[in-house]
Amino acid sequence: MKFIHLADAHLADKSSFDNDLGSIIRKKSWESFENIFNENKDVDFALVAGDLFERQYFSSKDFDRLFKIFENFGKDIYYVTGNHDYFDSYNTIFLNNKPNNLHIFTEENLSLFEKENLRVYGLSYKDRIYKNDFTYDLELDKNFFNILLAHGDISPSPTNYLDLDPARLNKIGFDYVALGHIHKAANIYSIYYPGSTEPHDFSDIYDYGYIRYDDGQISQVDSSLMKFIDLDLYPNEYDSKEDILKYVNDSLSNKINFLMINIKEESDLDMRNLKKKINADYLEIKEDYQENKSHAVNLYPNSLLSKFSKNFQGKDDEISSLAYELGLEAILRSKKWV
Repeated sequence: MKFIHLADAHLADKSSFDNDLGSIIRKKSWESFENIFNENKDVDFALVAGDLFERQYFSSKDFDRLFKIFENFGKDIYYVTGNHDYFDSYNTIFLNNKPNNLHIFTEENLSLFEKENLRVYGLSYKDRIYKNDFTYDLELDKNFFNILLAHGDISPSPTNYLDLDPARLNKIGFDYVALGHIHKAANIYSIYYPGSTEPHDFSDIYDYGYIRYDDGQISQVDSSLMKFIDLDLYPNEYDSKEDILKYVNDSLSNKINFLMINIKEESDLDMRNLKKKINADYLEIKEDYQENKSHAVNLYPNSLLSKFSKNFQGKDDEISSLAYELGLEAILRSKKWV
């Protein structure tokens, strides 16, 4: 059995950058997404774990383009919606033109698609908030390869999204749990987040792509065309401007590079003269002499970030560590943690 698992493409997202850069990000996000399906036509099916597009900006032409990509893929595609791409009376009409190989989970409660020796269980959002509890008292037929497809958090603290307990989920015995919502790739037990297909701003500073499953072999594939780099620079640690320039350019990838340089200390460095020699496609320089966000828990004791962290005090097991890491990631991305 072979399949691909992707999530959080956020196609047609409204960028926080100006029109020209925003257009590049949207264009490359589409191109990257289409590449994934064109380059994996040898698999048996695909799993899409929500936040496929931004519903308020996704037009009828966008649906036509999306459905054409799916139709050309030619294999079954199983898709659950998340908090950014849910269907309601506003956009359900577009599903009249969906290709026959696209199988959408339309209910908030668990349902399944079955084909030969495969069962895919899934549930979808019908609003930006998911209020239902997940049903853990589920008995699986081991004669099938059982997959759970969902969009949610693995966190001990309640959220506005689908909350999942990884230990209880593991006990059910799914062969593969395909999740979306967290933009950073992660794994515990047979539970996998592929991360986003592409980064969209400087809160997305990792490698991005999708997961490929080949007869039990699971690979995280870096297929992204863009790279956002958030680089701290301490100018006084370098002997010359040439050394600084080398450090900066060596940090760049072979992709489209969006570079943020944070000057962390005062110096006599004139970055204006160096900017022309930095090989980034987009460059922003900030003077940032304060402590970075890794110390924000202590800096802001009454913040959401600090309150969230208190739930993990004294917990150093694998599940808690992963939940803490993913929770911090989600809170910092929200930009509403102070």
